[in-house]
Amino acid sequence: MANKLRLGIDKVKQYLPHREPFLFVDEITEVVPGKSVIGKRTVRKDEFFFKGHFPNFPVFPGALVVETMAQVSAFIVLTMPGNEKLFGLFTGIEHFEFRKSVYPGDTLIIKSNFISFRHGIAKSMGKAYVNGKLVAQGIISAFFSTREKILSKGGLTNA
Repeated sequence: MANKLRLGIDKVKQYLPHREPFLFVDEITEVVPGKSVIGKRTVRKDEFFFKGHFPNFPVFPGALVVETMAQVSAFIVLTMPGNEKLFGLFTGIEHFEFRKSVYPGDTLIIKSNFISFRHGIAKSMGKAYVNGKLVAQGIISAFFSTREKILSKGGLTNA
């Protein structure tokens, strides 16, 4: 069986370039590099986007559920030996569906499983849960390379 890793917020920040207010991972509770990851994010009542989404009825935006899943899923690739310094750019979602809304105070548990990693594009199947109930699921894809290569080629174009 592969080694399982647990990463607190300080280690999360060593792998991901995101910072508040756009870091949506509190902890990686389990990762098997190249295979699977489980991470969590507690949605706080004071998040900046709740001022407009929606006044007097705060709902965690679906786009941010997807972003949370993408950030958690990145650990499948980033924790593989030799990939620690890679930079991931979100490239797409497939077959994504939302089943329930997410509210302030909810803790999202993201479970993601490796599908493929070819030509720098990683795909994983992610599922998001709150209190054991599935709230969203879909396939996440991201391009991974060094920052230097991404910048020298003008982003994803011709990467």
